[in-house]
Amino acid sequence: MKLYQYIIKRLILMIFVLFGVSIIIFYLCRGFPTSLPPWTAYISPNMKPAQIEAMKIAHGFDKPLPIQYFYWLRDVLKGNWGLTGIWANCMPANKVFFRHFPYTVELAVTAAILAMIIGVPLGIISALKSNKLPDHISRIISLVGYSTPAYWFGFMLQLVFFYYFYLWGLPYLPSGGATGMEGIVPKLTGMPVLDGILAGNLEYTWDAICHLILPAFSLSFISLGFLARMVRASMLEILRQDYITLARSKGLKERVVIYRHALKNALIPVVTLAGIFFAGLLGGSAITEFVFSWPGVGQQALKAISEDDSNFILIYTLVCAFIVVTANLAVDILYVFLDPRIKY
Repeated sequence: MKLYQYIIKRLILMIFVLFGVSIIIFYLCRGFPTSLPPWTAYISPNMKPAQIEAMKIAHGFDKPLPIQYFYWLRDVLKGNWGLTGIWANCMPANKVFFRHFPYTVELAVTAAILAMIIGVPLGIISALKSNKLPDHISRIISLVGYSTPAYWFGFMLQLVFFYYFYLWGLPYLPSGGATGMEGIVPKLTGMPVLDGILAGNLEYTWDAICHLILPAFSLSFISLGFLARMVRASMLEILRQDYITLARSKGLKERVVIYRHALKNALIPVVTLAGIFFAGLLGGSAITEFVFSWPGVGQQALKAISEDDSNFILIYTLVCAFIVVTANLAVDILYVFLDPRIKY
């Protein structure tokens, strides 16, 4: 099977996967009693009973649950994801989602970059210095990374780099929010750092970077431990292969052997793990966003869950599912470039 045929097959399969996910999430959101009925966002205090009934009929809320799904699906295919919020604060769910999504993208991309530039070298050093002091230090960092609760680590970063640094008279990092200079530059992308760069405002850009450091590092610290251990295990396995011994016997420099021959082959399982992690980060790490008051979709999803806001939960879950299946497809395609021997 040629690569483009494989991609087309996966894209078709993706449609059925998302369709199945939408059915499951719709049933979980609408199939159980909640404190607020699903049509709450569509009504206002001054609406008359007849108007409320007409609204329920228009959106299928008076129908059995399976029929309600097809009413919801009809609206979604028209670009109407429903309303989110309560009473006067109601807004289109998709508008609210994509207003906050760029913040999550900026946080996730930064966290992924930090995890890669820290985790991959850490794993390489750990493999090259196996059972020596650098390997032991790497193991400790990795163990702490994937065993530390995200909320606790976030609070510790705030306590040290914001509170204590402020008390000690040292330059401190902001403890929450995406920027302290909201409205200074136009929102072209919705990502503060990128908007500051595009606007050429260095003060705003630096402020946005300062606000990004703690939540991004907190989020990346969870992933880099797994990444470092995976790189170490893959590198140790590759370094024992015969072609590595042959490359060394030819007199190639150790740097060439490690980075050109060993690392490229060791990255195949790492790419799989990195793709899954990035999909999870991009879907919105709710705990980290909540701790640092980061205005991303993860924090909005927590709010939606507490308010029984099924419309926002549905779009949030489906976009997360789309990101996961797309990341898996991208990883499979990347395999071909890492190892041309892989065929589909």
